[in-house]
Amino acid sequence: MLISLTNPSSSTAVTTASVGGKAASLAKLSRVNGLQNHVPKSYALSTSFFQPWVDAILTNSSSSNDYPRLLNGDITETKELEEACQKLKSQCMTLPLTTSQQTALKELSNIISTQFAHSLAAVRSSAIEEDGTDMSYAGMFETELGVSSRNLEVAVRRCFASKFDVRVFLYMRASHDDGETEEDGDGDQKNQNHGGTSDKAGGFAVVVMEMVDAITAGVAFSANPLNSDRDECVVDSSYGLGISVVDGSVTADRYVYDKVTKKMVQQIVGNKTEEKRLCLVEGGGVQTITIEDVARQSAHSLSKEQLEELVKLVEAVEHAYGIPIDVEWAYTESNQLMLLQARPITTLFCLDDNMMTAAGERRILYYDFNIASEATTTTPFTHMDMTLYCRMANVFMGINDEDFSMFKKEPNLPMFNAETRQYVNLSFFFKFMSTEYCAKEAMVLDPYLSSLFASNDCDRKRYRSKKKWPKECTARNFLWLMRKIPIKKMYKTGKRFKKNPEKAKEEYLKVVENDMAKLKALQQRGVKRDEGLKQFSIELLNCCMPSILEEIGAIYFSILGTFNSLDKKRRNDKSELSAEYDALCGGYAGDELMKINMDIYHLANKLDANIWEQYDHDELYQLADRIQQNIDGTLRDLPNEFLTEWSSFLDKHGYDGEDQLFISSPRYQDSPVLLLTRLRQNSGIGIKDPADIHREQVLKRRQVMNQQLETALAQRFTRPFRPSRIRQRNAVLEHTMWIRNAPKLHIAKVIGVLREAVLHVEKELIDANRLAHRGDIFHLDLEEVDKALIDDTFDLMQLVRPRMMAHQRAVKATECPLLIDSRCRILRPDPPNRDDVEEGTLLGTAVSPGTAMGRVRVMRSPDERFESGEILAATVTSPAWTPLFSGASAVVLQIGGALQHGALCAREYGLPAVSNIDVHNVLKTGMLVEVNGNTGTIKIIE
Repeated sequence: MLISLTNPSSSTAVTTASVGGKAASLAKLSRVNGLQNHVPKSYALSTSFFQPWVDAILTNSSSSNDYPRLLNGDITETKELEEACQKLKSQCMTLPLTTSQQTALKELSNIISTQFAHSLAAVRSSAIEEDGTDMSYAGMFETELGVSSRNLEVAVRRCFASKFDVRVFLYMRASHDDGETEEDGDGDQKNQNHGGTSDKAGGFAVVVMEMVDAITAGVAFSANPLNSDRDECVVDSSYGLGISVVDGSVTADRYVYDKVTKKMVQQIVGNKTEEKRLCLVEGGGVQTITIEDVARQSAHSLSKEQLEELVKLVEAVEHAYGIPIDVEWAYTESNQLMLLQARPITTLFCLDDNMMTAAGERRILYYDFNIASEATTTTPFTHMDMTLYCRMANVFMGINDEDFSMFKKEPNLPMFNAETRQYVNLSFFFKFMSTEYCAKEAMVLDPYLSSLFASNDCDRKRYRSKKKWPKECTARNFLWLMRKIPIKKMYKTGKRFKKNPEKAKEEYLKVVENDMAKLKALQQRGVKRDEGLKQFSIELLNCCMPSILEEIGAIYFSILGTFNSLDKKRRNDKSELSAEYDALCGGYAGDELMKINMDIYHLANKLDANIWEQYDHDELYQLADRIQQNIDGTLRDLPNEFLTEWSSFLDKHGYDGEDQLFISSPRYQDSPVLLLTRLRQNSGIGIKDPADIHREQVLKRRQVMNQQLETALAQRFTRPFRPSRIRQRNAVLEHTMWIRNAPKLHIAKVIGVLREAVLHVEKELIDANRLAHRGDIFHLDLEEVDKALIDDTFDLMQLVRPRMMAHQRAVKATECPLLIDSRCRILRPDPPNRDDVEEGTLLGTAVSPGTAMGRVRVMRSPDERFESGEILAATVTSPAWTPLFSGASAVVLQIGGALQHGALCAREYGLPAVSNIDVHNVLKTGMLVEVNGNTGTIKIIE
C-alpha cells in the first residue's frame, strides 16, 4: 500500500495501475539521468490503499443510488448534481480504516517526521486517469500543502474526497462528449450512456512528497501552449509556492524562450502583490504574505541564469518522455531547483509526423483550405471522407476521370492530403508571392485569413522555401491539367448566364431535373454486387456532372464577379449607399438551402410547444423513439399532420446533415435525433418564420435594384452605358445568384445515397465480425471494402485501427488552425491597434448589417444546445448550421468573408454579423455583448 517513488533501490514496481498517473510520472522523472537530485523524496499510497473506500462508496446503501448515477451521467440538473457530490465527499471523511490502511499511514507519518525537511509534506492526488496524454484533470483534485504527520490522515481523506467533486464529474462528462460517438443500431449517433462519463469507478492513489519551501516557483511548458510551437519553452513564475501561479492570485511573470536559438522571445513582468510561503512552525500549512515593496512587485522573479538552468532541465524531461511536457518547479532559499511534477501537455495541436521538420530546420508554412473552401468545416476527415472528397474535387473541376487526383500524401507537393485534413504548402508559393498580396487577395474570401497573412507571425523570409519546385510541378503537367478541366465550356456557360440569366436559368433547371431523375433511379437500383461500391460512387458522381458543370460555370464566370463588385462597394462606401449594397448582397429567391430551412421551421411548428418542453436537448433520442413508434402504429399520441410531414421531409431532404460532403457524417434519414435538434431550434416563441424573413429580404433587394435603375436612367445622358449594366446586374441577382449553394447540395445528395449503401455493407461486415463497431467502415476506402467483400481473409481491422487513432486525436484537438507551420506553430493575427478601439470592444469585419444585444453561445457543432435570442458564435458555419439562424439575434464568426455561408445566411435572415473574431479565445458562453454589423465591432457589456 505504501510505495517509494524516488528510492532507486526500491524493488516495488511502479505502474500507473498501482499508483496512478501523477505518481508514475514522478517516479519516471526521478529516474531520468541527471535529475535524481532535483526531485524531492516522494511516496505513494497505492490504489490498493483506497480500494476499500471505493468499494464502501459503491456498496453503501445510502450512496448506492448516487454514485452509479453520477458515473452514468444520469444526474444532469446542477443543484441535484452538487448535492449528490457533497453527500459523497462528506462520507469520505468518516469511512473506517482497515488494519492495512492504519499500518501504511503510521509508517508514512514516521517518514514525514524523521526524513522530510521541516517534517512537512505535500499530499496530492494521483488518479489512474490523471496526467495522461488525453485527459489531464489538472487542478481538479485537491492538494494539501504543509501537512504534518499528525494531519496526514485528514489530508489524505480530503484528497480522496475530491474524487467526488462536482467539477471532476463535469470534466469527465465534457471530455467524453468531445470524443468520438458511436452509432447505435438504429443509426442514431449517441454518446455511450447518453452523455455519461464511465461505466466503472476509476482507481485512485495519493502522492506524499517532501514539502519544498520555495522562494520562487511556477510552471514550465516545453512547448508553447498558446500557439503549439514545439521550439518555444514558456515559463510562468512568481515568488513563494507555485500555488500562486496556478490559482491566479497573482499575475505571474511570463518568459518565452527559444530552445533552438537559446534566446528570449518575450518576457512580461507580472504584478506580484503577495506570495504564499510555508509555515515552518508546528502544525505546518501555508501563509499568505503581502509584498509591500513596490520595486519587488514588478521585479523579475527569475534571474537569467535560473531561467536557463530551468529550460535545460525541462528539455531533458521532454527528451526522456518523448513528448511535450508541463513541469511544476520550485527554487529553494539555497538556490536549488526542484522538479515537483511532470505531465503531458494535452492542449497542443499536432501535425502528422511527415509534415514536421526537425528543430532548427527551415520551417514550412501550411494552409488548411478545408475551413474556408467548399468543405467549410473544422471536422477532421476519416479515410473514406478523404478519398471521396478528392474524387469530388474532380467533379467540381469538371474532370471526368475517376483515376486522377490532384492530392497525394506528400507534404513536399504544393497541395497534399494529411491524415485528416488537406493542406497547401505555402512556402512554395512564397517564392513568388508576397504576404501583402496574399492578404489583399484573401480579404473577400476570409478577413481572418487576410489578417493572418498581414501579421508579424507570417514572415515571408522565414517561411519562403529555398527548395526547387517538385519535379511533378512542371509547365507541361500544368498544361495537361488545364486540358483536363473544361474551362472553355464552363466559361461559355458563365457567359450564357451573364448574357441572358433568365433563359440560362430555365435551361439549367431542365438539366438539374434530368440529373436528379438519374440519381433517383440509381438510388432505387442500388449497388451492383459484381461491380462494388467504388463503381457505384463513380456512377453517382457522374450522373450529377452536367448540373455541376452548369453551376460552376455560372458561379465562377458570372456570380462571383457580380458579388465581389457589390461586396467591395459595401465595404468601402461609407455613405448611405453602403446600406443599399448590403441589401443587394442578400434576398436571393430560389435558394434550395433556404427552402430546406423553411420546411424545417414548418415541420417544427406542427408539434405543440408542450411536446417540445417535455424533452431536454440531451433527451431528444426519446422523442425520436416516440415518433418511430407512432409511425409504426404502436403509439398514437402525435398529430397525423406532423407524422405525414415528417416522412415527407425525410423523403425530400433526408440526405442533409452536419458535414454534407463527409460520408461519415450522419444524415437526417439515418439519424432522426439530428433532425430533431434542428427542429427544436426552430420552435417556440420569438422564432420568426424563415419564409417571412426571406420575403422581406427579397422585397428589400428588389426595391434597391429598381431604385438604382431609376437613378441610372435619370443619368443616362451623362452615363449612357450605366442603365444597361444595372439591368444586366439586376438580372443576375434575380435569376442566378441563388445557384451559389447548388453544387454542394447536389453533391450532398450523392453522398447521402452512397452512405445508405455503405451502411448496408457495414452491417454485413459487423455481423460477420470483420468490423467491430458502427463507424469503423469510414476508416477504409471503397476499394478496400470491395476487396473485403470478395476476400474473406482480408483483415480490415488492421487497416482501421491506426487510422482510427489518428482521427480520434484530431477529433480531440481544441483548435483547427488556418495557418500552421512545420513546428506546429499556429499563426495568430496581430492585436488590433487599441487607439482605434475603446476598451472592452473587439474589432472584426462587418459581413451583415444591423446591431443586436444578447448573450453569447460559443458553439463547436450545430448539434449543441442553442436557445432563442442568443448570439451564435462559431469558428465557421456550413449549411447544417442554418436552422440556428432563425432563433439567433446575431452571428459572430472567426472565419468567413461576405461570400461564406455564415455571412450569406445572416443577410438572408436579416441578422447583424461580424467575422474575424477569435471566437474561442475572446468570447465565453453567457457573455452579454452588443454586435454591430455596420462597424464590425463587438462590445462586451458583461
